[in-house]
Amino acid sequence: MGAKWIMAVTLATIALGQWASWYPPGGLIIPASPINATYFSAYLGGKTVYIAQEGLLFLGTGEEHGAIMQYLYSLCRYVAIDVKNATQIDDYTVLWAADVYCGNGTMWMPLRWLPLRFSAYVGAVQFVNAANATVLTPIGVFYNVMPAGWYYDPATKSVFQIPQHNYTLILQLGALYAQLSDLKKQLQTLSQNKTALESAVAQLSAKIAELERQRKLLEDALRARDAQIQSLQSALQAARNEAEAFRRQLESAKAENVALAEKIRAVNQTWASKVEQLQVELSQLRLQAAAEGESNGFNSLPFLVLALGGLLAALFVYRKKKAEE
Repeated sequence: MGAKWIMAVTLATIALGQWASWYPPGGLIIPASPINATYFSAYLGGKTVYIAQEGLLFLGTGEEHGAIMQYLYSLCRYVAIDVKNATQIDDYTVLWAADVYCGNGTMWMPLRWLPLRFSAYVGAVQFVNAANATVLTPIGVFYNVMPAGWYYDPATKSVFQIPQHNYTLILQLGALYAQLSDLKKQLQTLSQNKTALESAVAQLSAKIAELERQRKLLEDALRARDAQIQSLQSALQAARNEAEAFRRQLESAKAENVALAEKIRAVNQTWASKVEQLQVELSQLRLQAAAEGESNGFNSLPFLVLALGGLLAALFVYRKKKAEE
């Protein structure tokens, strides 16, 4: 459980392209604590186990020992060991010679590297050239060169040993994994964009369908309006034709009225002329009748008046017929 948790923390804190110092895959994580500069102790299976770091000597003073112990207490939150040899001291005590690795929750450091941190230690530390490599360790960051040991690559999630493993291949593999990770991120982004585009297309399709429905409604309304306009235009044309017929009838009636007025004027003139003539004749007849009455004693004036009245009645009837024509 501890190793998985530590690896998860390491993944969150170490960038791709960097390696972290680590412990060997076969190492055993145990609840051990330092008892001096080179020894740890643990209680396992009912026995006290002492663990001595092989190939490491402490030649410092008491003050240096105190400082080193504070450092180890801070660094060794977790302890992993790779046992090289075991010695039974008694029934309840065992001594293990081992390579000891201390972890701080982010990375691990072998105790063999303590001479790089404290001059009071004596021990051999091998360095390896590693161009373009960057390693993170509890004692510092190394570029292009690194102390020999175990490392963890977060890109490939692999643990390897330098110099036993070909670090160039590991770098290339890490670069490939980094490219793969980048491609996965791009694919995820494209997938999200694809989902967004599909959602946008669905929304646009729904909008297009709604607009198509509105277009059909507008076309139906337009056709209905065109039919109404055509009906109104037909009614308007019929009204115009009827008005034109009425206008022609009116012009014809006006012409007939003008002609009738001319006829009436002519008839009036004729009447006036004839009445005047009759009045003249009546006057003459009156004179003649008066003269004859005096000589014969017969008065013909009433007969003349009746004759004139009949003539006037005949003229009235004639005028009425002309007016009706």
